[in-house]
Amino acid sequence: MAASGQNSVGVRVFELAQHLAGTNLFSLMFAALIFDIPRYTLSLISLALLIMLRGPSHSRTPPGGASVSVILPAFNGAAGLDRSIASLRRQTLPPLEIIVVDDGSTDATRAIAERARARGEVDMVICHGTRCGRSAAVNAAARFARGDLLLTADSDTTFDPTTLARMAGVLRDPRVAAASCNIDVTNERDTLTTGLQSVEYLMSLSAGRSFLDMIEAIACCSGACSMYRRDVFMRRGGLDVGPGEDLEFTLRLRRLGHAVRFVPDAWATTAVPDNPVSLLRQRARWDRDALRIRFMMYGEFSLFHPRERLPDTLQRLDFIVLDLIPTLMFPFYLIYIVAVFGGNATLFLGAVYVLMLVISLFNVALAFALFNRSASFFSFSVALIFPLYQGIVMKCARFVTYSAEILFATSRHDDFVPPRVRRALLSGRG
Repeated sequence: MAASGQNSVGVRVFELAQHLAGTNLFSLMFAALIFDIPRYTLSLISLALLIMLRGPSHSRTPPGGASVSVILPAFNGAAGLDRSIASLRRQTLPPLEIIVVDDGSTDATRAIAERARARGEVDMVICHGTRCGRSAAVNAAARFARGDLLLTADSDTTFDPTTLARMAGVLRDPRVAAASCNIDVTNERDTLTTGLQSVEYLMSLSAGRSFLDMIEAIACCSGACSMYRRDVFMRRGGLDVGPGEDLEFTLRLRRLGHAVRFVPDAWATTAVPDNPVSLLRQRARWDRDALRIRFMMYGEFSLFHPRERLPDTLQRLDFIVLDLIPTLMFPFYLIYIVAVFGGNATLFLGAVYVLMLVISLFNVALAFALFNRSASFFSFSVALIFPLYQGIVMKCARFVTYSAEILFATSRHDDFVPPRVRRALLSGRG
């Protein structure tokens, strides 16, 4: 009986292989695109080849006399504020000043900031009586800042000792107006959810943005840690008050002709959501903001943009071709698979998952090697289910978010922006 069952499976696999052999090349390429099979593999292989050709990168030297004003906006950020300040005091390029903005916190944020100021670790504390939002907090501090460069970071972000120096070194180029750094996950081992995000950050941030930086196609300087030229920041109007301000300001800088960089050897660490509900809420906010900003504010779905540079076209296509289209096509693709393969659909999807798994393990191993991160049994254990997380679970969540934003403009009700600020924003734009 067992041998007969094995023979039956073998026959089905052989029949499936025959069917695949008769499938046209376009269908096979579309399957790869839908399940994100080539995206990070191509990035990692390109990076590996570049390192082989150029040799290992050397540390950048910060510009002579570079002065950095650090801005830490905090809403109920008491838990990580002390650690963030301590890591800033250990920088090889000491900041000119550290400004903490207490944005209407109800915890001990203000008390911790004031104690740090009394010890001489913080230079200025700005207090908002009520919450005004992250953008308003950063913009308020920028008006008081004295440094040539502004570093904006979340209050729970910590920094490697050379982070500021490496980021400032990129801004030696007068064309560069903004730069973001690499981000590691502090609470990687807390839960399965955090472990999956750690692998995801390694793939999408470390590998993905390093590749995009090679082709000058960085679209977003992360809110967790970014550096700007202060004069450009002020002249271009600062952060938009609406949600998704980091993406919006980066795209604005690009449209105005400024260069934007990613610094892979400058590292910061941050905590990520430790449960599926919090993660899905965070990603829903990110995804609907990305869709609204890219297509409603900047019209990036248009086929032609006058005077658009090639890097701007590439960053648009990266989102449209490798993110938006595969996500919106995903459920229809599954229906297509069932229609084409019938009873063999499950077997086909299982074979695709095995392929994704093999590629995922290769990607993880190569990424750890390229970015000098210490691999562990936990990391590779998480990598076994990473294709399920990235290629199926998060793609389904993204499909729901994109559909809701297209049909109902759900970003207009985003609670990341304080309600009174959102009402003023919408009434002003209405």
